[in-house]
Amino acid sequence: MVAYCFVEGKIKLLLIRRKAHPYQNYLALVGGFMDKGEDAAHACQREVKEEVNLDLPLEKIEQLMTVSTPGRDPRGWTVTIAYLVYLPSRALELVQASDDAKDVVFVDVDFQTGKCYLEGVELDEQALAFDHYAIIQKSIKRIQGRIDWNPTFLYLLEEEFTVYEGTELVNFINPGRPIVSNNFLVKYGEYVEEVGLKRVSKKKPRKTYRLK
Repeated sequence: MVAYCFVEGKIKLLLIRRKAHPYQNYLALVGGFMDKGEDAAHACQREVKEEVNLDLPLEKIEQLMTVSTPGRDPRGWTVTIAYLVYLPSRALELVQASDDAKDVVFVDVDFQTGKCYLEGVELDEQALAFDHYAIIQKSIKRIQGRIDWNPTFLYLLEEEFTVYEGTELVNFINPGRPIVSNNFLVKYGEYVEEVGLKRVSKKKPRKTYRLK
């Protein structure tokens, strides 16, 4: 799964450092095998629970792609169903390494260039296990490609968010076509609904919204 969260104005990607071969000590996307009788979406939901101890609703999990390229896994022919997962910001504090992970890290993602950085160091294709780098690139293009008509990326925000917070996220994902806060509801008004007010420090309370 390609699991993102939005923290302090930046999008971060959840990766593990593999404990075992193949690709021992390499960074990799979080994943696992389906249990008998389990469908793929619920398997992804279970992996989220195991990795970050969050019960994530299915609407925050969307199928990204199926990968079946021969030779992609040295252990044998393996089919991967990759999912996009939108984690809340608190996942940063809840994440813990599972049995197959030596460590768990959140890396910074630059949506303008598609590059990932761990503590300021760029991660190239050779830094990630299997074909996970290509899957990450596909996820970035998917989010950007649907930014105007299927803004599920707004699930990266808290359950209720302000226009300012929504605008900040949109501009991080698509810096080449930034919008101003006044245009957020013009662009996304049909996808969100007003739910209340939120006090931001000592400023006047702002209206809050959520995805319909």
